[in-house]
Amino acid sequence: MKRLRITLVSASLNLGLSTRLELWLIFSLVLSVIFLAEFWRNLPAMLSPGRVFGQYQASPWGVLALCFIVLWLKRQQVWSNMLRGPNLIFMPPGLALVAGALLMPSSPDYLTFQVLLVFLGVFVIFFGRGARLPSLLFAIYGFAISFPLAVQRFAGDVWSRASITPLTGLLTSLGFTLENEGQWVHFTSFSGEPISVAITAACAGPAGIGVITALFALMMLDMPLPVRKAAGLLLFGLVGTWSQNFIRLVILMLAGYYLGEPALWTAHRWTIYLLFPPWYLLFAYIYFRQSRRLPPATKVTAIVARGVRVNE
Repeated sequence: MKRLRITLVSASLNLGLSTRLELWLIFSLVLSVIFLAEFWRNLPAMLSPGRVFGQYQASPWGVLALCFIVLWLKRQQVWSNMLRGPNLIFMPPGLALVAGALLMPSSPDYLTFQVLLVFLGVFVIFFGRGARLPSLLFAIYGFAISFPLAVQRFAGDVWSRASITPLTGLLTSLGFTLENEGQWVHFTSFSGEPISVAITAACAGPAGIGVITALFALMMLDMPLPVRKAAGLLLFGLVGTWSQNFIRLVILMLAGYYLGEPALWTAHRWTIYLLFPPWYLLFAYIYFRQSRRLPPATKVTAIVARGVRVNE
């Protein structure tokens, strides 16, 4: 057994880098086309502006785009690890990733995730340690899309109540008359129109929490902060994101009260794109400012910890 383990660790696929790249692309495409054909059929519709913005799919695609940007910025690091060549010991985990992607229950929410998992699994097989950073980025993307779905499934009522209770309390204290029944909020508009709105877990901002956490993780990969400062900044980001969503809910209620139900739904569609992108940019700016304030010794320590060669 010990001799077999040593053989597996020392053995490698005796293939050139260009050959491995070609095989990775061919195998990944063939597997995804055969077993995940629904993704390729629906890809044009999934990328259409109506689907992305009309069905609030901008967040997953935005996080994925940021992951690819980081991957491009770190391409030399990935490339140097790819040049080492894979050991056969990476084949079992690579095959496990591919099998996991193909055996997952089919769901429109995870189609892109499944296809990327196939590409990652084959990448692990052919490039071994070169898949370290892509795996981290894939995990960040996976968290961003899985967190809101997990909240809706396992903690939907609690999550929505965390926004409904302070929302109704604030508006009631300001003189508005509202009735709350579970996830439903009932009120009468200024013109006398009765309006009922369901504030579900999805409306209460778990997608924003997933995005801000992913954004924080991506910046930590590039410019790590000391643990205490990083924890404080992450907490600031989470609280700020929840506050942004709370402000959005207040705007929706006020739009419905003063302008009627059609205005409420118009605000529901567009406020998310008016409030959250500036907040994400502000958070990134604050993070960059904090990283620049680190003492030089701290920056060097962080760089060395990531395995990057430092020239004095």
